[in-house]
Amino acid sequence: MDTPSALDDVTVLDLSERFSGAFAARLFADFGAQVWLAEPPGGHPLRHEAPFTASGDALAHGWANRGKASIICAVPETVTALAASSDLIVSTTRPEEDSLLAAALAAAPGAVHLSVTAHGLSGPHAAWPGNGLTASARVGWAFANGHRDGPPLALPYRISDQISALAAFVSGVAALLRARRDGQGETVDLSETEALGHTFAPWAYLGLFVGGERFAYGPNGARDENTVGPLWQAADGQINFGYGDWRDWSGAMKCLGLEGFAEDPRYAPLLGRNQQDPQPIRQALARAAATREKWTMFHALAEHRCISGVVQDTQSLLASPQLEARRFFTRMRLSGREVRAPGAPAKLSATPWRGSRAAPQLDADRARILRAAASTARPRETPKGAFSEAMAHAHGRPPARAACPAPPLDGVRVLSFTQAWAGPLATELLTFLGAEVVQIEAPQRPDVWRGNGAPVPAAVRREDRHQHPLNTNGMYNSVNLGKECLALDVTTAEGRALLWQLIPKFDVLCDNFSPHVMSDWGLTLERLHALRPDLIFASVSGYGREGPLAEYPANGATTEPMAGLSSIHGYAGGEPMNTAGLIPDPISGYTLAAAILAALAHRARTGEGQRIDAAMLEAVAVTVGQSFLEVDALGRVAVPAGNRHPGHAPHGIYPCARGEWLALAAESDAAFDALRSYASGALDDQRFSSAPGRLAHIEALEDVLARFTISRSAAELEAELCERGVAAARVVAPLDAWSKPNAQWCARRYLREVAHEESGTHALPMAPWIFSRGESVTPSAAPCFGAQSRTVLTRELGLDEARLDALEAAGVIATVPPW
Repeated sequence: MDTPSALDDVTVLDLSERFSGAFAARLFADFGAQVWLAEPPGGHPLRHEAPFTASGDALAHGWANRGKASIICAVPETVTALAASSDLIVSTTRPEEDSLLAAALAAAPGAVHLSVTAHGLSGPHAAWPGNGLTASARVGWAFANGHRDGPPLALPYRISDQISALAAFVSGVAALLRARRDGQGETVDLSETEALGHTFAPWAYLGLFVGGERFAYGPNGARDENTVGPLWQAADGQINFGYGDWRDWSGAMKCLGLEGFAEDPRYAPLLGRNQQDPQPIRQALARAAATREKWTMFHALAEHRCISGVVQDTQSLLASPQLEARRFFTRMRLSGREVRAPGAPAKLSATPWRGSRAAPQLDADRARILRAAASTARPRETPKGAFSEAMAHAHGRPPARAACPAPPLDGVRVLSFTQAWAGPLATELLTFLGAEVVQIEAPQRPDVWRGNGAPVPAAVRREDRHQHPLNTNGMYNSVNLGKECLALDVTTAEGRALLWQLIPKFDVLCDNFSPHVMSDWGLTLERLHALRPDLIFASVSGYGREGPLAEYPANGATTEPMAGLSSIHGYAGGEPMNTAGLIPDPISGYTLAAAILAALAHRARTGEGQRIDAAMLEAVAVTVGQSFLEVDALGRVAVPAGNRHPGHAPHGIYPCARGEWLALAAESDAAFDALRSYASGALDDQRFSSAPGRLAHIEALEDVLARFTISRSAAELEAELCERGVAAARVVAPLDAWSKPNAQWCARRYLREVAHEESGTHALPMAPWIFSRGESVTPSAAPCFGAQSRTVLTRELGLDEARLDALEAAGVIATVPPW
């Protein structure tokens, strides 16, 4: 008998019409849930979205709907029958505009309704259409990605959708856990724009704290003969050099033949290196790379623990020794043949991934689904041994019972060794769900996102309060909300002993070290489970815990080219580009949080903990997954497409009056008709009368649109087009997006004021979801360095003041910054 997966006891009714919701439902299937894809008679919209195989099968359907069962649902009676047997209902429409969705929700009051929409179900812009293009425009990505002499550049067209799907999965599983705790259903209202917002917010807050726009056209800037990086041209391809973080500067310079820079006092010290003029070293790196092979440099730098990343396209990744060693790729059926596709976004030791099943044929599972629905319609009851009982047993206290329900992860406790962005974002998402998180930092090596030696930022400097640079960094303070900081030196025998005493008090242990670090400390799953069998031990690293690259250093800027994202990001016809802000980190953070939620669901049923091994390389590869299908299914390798979409036109960013830009997409004939009517004859050309015609004449269409928008206000176009059902968004500079929040974010309280004792009060992003049962958690400010060291050890281990004084005097713990 197959080993049960995390969500084997969950039934999902998928009423989605868009990719984001469809992929969210697919994630439930990947982790074992039974997912019923309810389709209209003509099939799910993704069945009709280009690109297509020679047999006419849509890659989007094959990728987003794999693992599901299909049934045509044309009448309310069919939908209500399925809903009555479902634990969770996924939708991408508004109930007041979708009679089938409304009927399903009425039939299943005890189910969780997971709504995934562009802007959320509430607020003044709730009815506005949107997609990844418009989300990129609203949160800062489009402004930051582009060249100064070109249009703003959105993220590749599927990235935002899949990030939203991960966020939806996290919140949906959390709601299921709460529903099984108290037997009550609810609506989870996820905003795709807010989910994407978390992938850019730290850069905006860095600018807000420092003063001035952090990303004026991003790292790519104005392209001319003097501009090089962040991707350098090697003799046989492109490579990223993460030179700002190279600790063995001398060794790196010598292995690249740059002995003259090896001891250069401007660049040799790590602290302050990024404050120097970058051009001399960038030009030197360009000269060195031009005569060397990319993989030779990659491996040589890794010997010095210096990060770099080779640009790989989807075809080369299908032959990657690292991904082959980790058995990452799976085979799926598409158009009657096997094609290779990315596998699990993270590896869970006790709950097998089920994602290799093909997407269903239309209505192929009708009889089976109706039989299952008839046999499983049931009242909602709290099962024995459910989540709250597990938490009560673990911590010796009864679960909360109150008129306002406890947060979904009430009672879950997390001990975290993560730093920078990926791990801290994952654990911050858990705090939004009510988990308690204690963050451990080394007394002499604080989290690198605390500023790495930078001064107190000018925009938050105050003469009337004590401030330290390690406590006033916008990046750190935006991704560590709600946590406590314990500064503990676990390299000492006494520090390690304290750690072993702490671990049984927690449900989840997280780290983002190189794979050997935790093992070197003796922290293996076997030893941890001897202390606490239900502990979840979750790690995220650049390449995962196994494979030839397992111990290679990595960060977001190097993982992006290594995972294939850079190969599809850039202007149409142009070179591959890195995005403006380390997006592999937040993708990996969402992925790690999703894996932890799946493990918690498994533990709630079985009492069993497990090991989670998340690799940034694989998390990012999954988000560009549809591009991998093109290699075998279409015989082509994906390349940068700019702001265009393979199935819809127009889908781009157009110039407006006063130097502004407008992201605009017509994703259906109805939307284009609305746009054409609004444009008063400018788009009446017969070439544009059909979707294939618009795609075939895309250059002419874009030229006409640009002439129409160039003299008009972007803000007025945005409002007037959205009211007519056309997705549109003004491209907003990061500082404006986050310091002057739009009406929708304000109405949904996505940004809330958080008072920090040293950096002051700022409006920071909260959860991208709203639960209908009670106010979502507003976490406390990010912790100052070591601020809770004594509190945590007193509360958890009962240490008295004398013992704490001795530990602090010996440097085992710290309560103040090290300098």
